[in-house]
Amino acid sequence: MTENPNPAPAADEQPHVRTVLRLAAAMQRTAFLVGAVVSVLAIVLSVVLRGVPGLIGALLGVVIGLALGFVGTAVMKGTARATPGGVMVGAMASFAGKFVVLLVFLLVFRGTTLFDNQTFAFSLLGVTVGWIAGEVVGFVRAKAPSVDV
Repeated sequence: MTENPNPAPAADEQPHVRTVLRLAAAMQRTAFLVGAVVSVLAIVLSVVLRGVPGLIGALLGVVIGLALGFVGTAVMKGTARATPGGVMVGAMASFAGKFVVLLVFLLVFRGTTLFDNQTFAFSLLGVTVGWIAGEVVGFVRAKAPSVDV
């Protein structure tokens, strides 16, 4: 019996794993920076325009938006050792799930008087859009090959 001279590389040695992990780190870093800037702007504007209820709404929206953003890149890191198709499925599922969770939060807190609904909604939306824009910028700046040969 002869041994296979070219065994399949372990999951950690496959080139797409390193690429996905590098992309996820770059995307998360840039998205956090953009998300932090948008968060500060949302909080300041909410306090100026709506006072203390605006502050509470904005803080809640910012926390939820940033948490959902981190979940998306964490899913990408968690699926890095899967096949490239599996990574894509995980990324798209977390992207779709993010919008479902956002919709649920907006519907649940729709009529509350605990805080200002508009600052909550706009802060949540702004941080989410900022995070996604940051992920796109981080992805583009990482200059990772889109096809591993």
